[in-house]
Amino acid sequence: MFLAALAASLLLTQGALGSELRKDGYGFQPPEGFVMVRPEPFTGTRVGAVSLESGKPRALSVALSDGAGDEAAVMLVAVVEGTFSASPSERDDFSAAVMRHFERELGLALTPERVDRLTGSVPRVEVLGTLREAGQVRTVLIAGLASAGRHAVVTVSAPASRWEELAPQVRASLETFRMEAPAHTGLSNRAAGALAGALAGALVASYTAWRRRRPGASRL
Repeated sequence: MFLAALAASLLLTQGALGSELRKDGYGFQPPEGFVMVRPEPFTGTRVGAVSLESGKPRALSVALSDGAGDEAAVMLVAVVEGTFSASPSERDDFSAAVMRHFERELGLALTPERVDRLTGSVPRVEVLGTLREAGQVRTVLIAGLASAGRHAVVTVSAPASRWEELAPQVRASLETFRMEAPAHTGLSNRAAGALAGALAGALVASYTAWRRRRPGASRL
């Protein structure tokens, strides 16, 4: 009984995680309950692909969600060519790049709340902010993960009322992230598909909002 209670307490403290996901030269364990959503319409676009240099090849790799309604959280993983060291100077540069990405590429008004530089097992810079979409306030975390040669940027968006509950899982998930040597020649410098601007931004705001806006949504 004591061991079971202790295990449950650790899961609540550290955040329960799902099975490992491996894709595009990286691997990590997403938060428990997050599953991949249909990739065809948005894979290869630049949504969530924050880069310190706009000319670097970059693309969204995968999108996951823990539900289908407005209360669902969304996790996006983008891959960016180029080294990111999460150094003190890059902390400010990454924060500025996040704001540019949301305003100019996604058409979203992100209100920043804090910027943190973490130096644990997975060094990274985290930008935490909020945005309002269709009357709903959502908390958004954008994390640039340090890696040589190419690196990942993870974006998590959830209703503000759920963030405190999800935060331990999200941060535990980020601690499992590993970038490996790519098995391909690199990312295309041209975003694939036609998804861009406000439509791409809707995917960050919520998977449901994106589904409502995309062409042919009634077929889903």
